[in-house]
Amino acid sequence: MIAFSLAILIVLVIFALEVVRAPERDYDRVTLCNPSLPRFAQHIVVIDASDTLSAHQAHFLKTHLAGLLESAAVNDRFSIFVLDDHYNGLSEPVVDLCKPSTGSDVSALTANREFVHALYRERFEQPLDRAIATAVGAGEQPVSPIYEALSDVAALNHFDPAAENIHLTIVSDMIQNSRAGSVFKLGSAAIDRLPLIDLRRARTRVYWLDREKYQRYQTAELQASWQDYLGSVSRLEAIQRVRN
Repeated sequence: MIAFSLAILIVLVIFALEVVRAPERDYDRVTLCNPSLPRFAQHIVVIDASDTLSAHQAHFLKTHLAGLLESAAVNDRFSIFVLDDHYNGLSEPVVDLCKPSTGSDVSALTANREFVHALYRERFEQPLDRAIATAVGAGEQPVSPIYEALSDVAALNHFDPAAENIHLTIVSDMIQNSRAGSVFKLGSAAIDRLPLIDLRRARTRVYWLDREKYQRYQTAELQASWQDYLGSVSRLEAIQRVRN
């Protein structure tokens, strides 16, 4: 009996050590990123809040981000920025977190599911909701530094070196308007004159927000100029128009 009890005790100790040392438990308390697990992708999303999003565009954005989140693997990173005229480029990210377990995909033997779900909701879903609300509530602003924001993505090392794939999503009306160039003044030529930046790691997708008041600027020539520019500095996948 004593030998049997000792054997059970040894098994329990080994199990407890394995639980404590499990890779799933080795995550950063601030970013929720886990250096012991693979990171298949980083999603960098730049939301242009220089004008208020319409109800349809806000719904599209929320649905798109929810889809990205749902399809992402645990430990994939989301870096979300809201671009506005308070900064000559990017602000600090409103969300910069790795996707944690949701609580439904963890073992009840090795984790408290309610705690994990609360962590997922409070540290990931809620900041994401606030980012969308910020974009939806923005008013008309005089500056739209799209180029500067993309330049900051490259210059400020926002690419995660641990990520196997980088996905850059731009949600904007693509009306560049800053010292670097103004579509209002030069039309599509403003994009043709922008300096090149290094976004070669990124697979880039643009969700082009149609604006009724900017119809005369949001031309086929402007779209072609952005296609040429983004295709030369990154791996451009598509420019998709989103109606007002």
